[in-house]
Amino acid sequence: MARPGKCGLCFVIATIMIVFFAFMEEPASACVGARQMAMGGTFVGIADDMSAVYWNPAGLALLQRSGFHVTSTLNNRDTFNYDDFLVYVLPECDGLTLGLSMIREHLGELAGRGAYQAGNWFACTIATPVADRLSIGANLRYETYSRRAINNDFLLGARWGLDLGVLYQVNSKVSMGCLLQDAGLSKLQWDDGSSEARGINIRPGIGYRPNPHTLIAFDIYNLRAPCLRFGVERRLTPHLAARFGYYGIGIGEGAVTYGLGFERGRYAIDYAYLDVATVPGHSGLGGTHQIGVTVKF
Repeated sequence: MARPGKCGLCFVIATIMIVFFAFMEEPASACVGARQMAMGGTFVGIADDMSAVYWNPAGLALLQRSGFHVTSTLNNRDTFNYDDFLVYVLPECDGLTLGLSMIREHLGELAGRGAYQAGNWFACTIATPVADRLSIGANLRYETYSRRAINNDFLLGARWGLDLGVLYQVNSKVSMGCLLQDAGLSKLQWDDGSSEARGINIRPGIGYRPNPHTLIAFDIYNLRAPCLRFGVERRLTPHLAARFGYYGIGIGEGAVTYGLGFERGRYAIDYAYLDVATVPGHSGLGGTHQIGVTVKF
């Protein structure tokens, strides 16, 4: 039996460490990005654009150009949990790639009950290659929240979070990644003295490029209670891509997603439609529209 090379061994060790930490807490959940959501919420094993700051920070080490990206939710902003996502990336800074990002969360008057919650995530990302075809990355995140129950005053809260990612380019066609989303650092502390623990979510993913025009991706969201997600991106022309996916939400529940992407020179625009659930009686992703814009420098 052939022994694994140094890159493969590093990937195995990093993955084992992530798995070990992941089983110390309860899971968390969230997803952003028009391109990624159109592909069924798959990107951990790909991580080849600026949205890697959320999906797998290790992917930032592969980027060659600085720039910014924004994705905004166009409808269902009071029910879909993440409204806006903004990121700026600066590669090759003393051998490191840096990223700054913000996610705006907003849940409004839920089901007419008067409940309200909003939050903002501010993250600083750092990534670097550590061996041939292997990179690692991390997010340090500060989160602020506000909430109001029925007939109550607003409560404010804050916490620190940490994400860890690893990405390995097996060859020109296959890449693998693993994300430890939210390694903790602190509980969510509310100004009334109460606190909430936030759990850890381990998310492996794989990307496969059978030809230069096609990308196929599989992710598992929350390895402890797995939700399988699947996505395809197909280049129709040098500038236009079509996307399709299945976004697993829970056991027996999910939603189909669709989208288009147009890229020309330094500019790109992405659109995603996130359908209602495939199971009657479940909301799925609510028939939500998202649009994303990228500018590279």
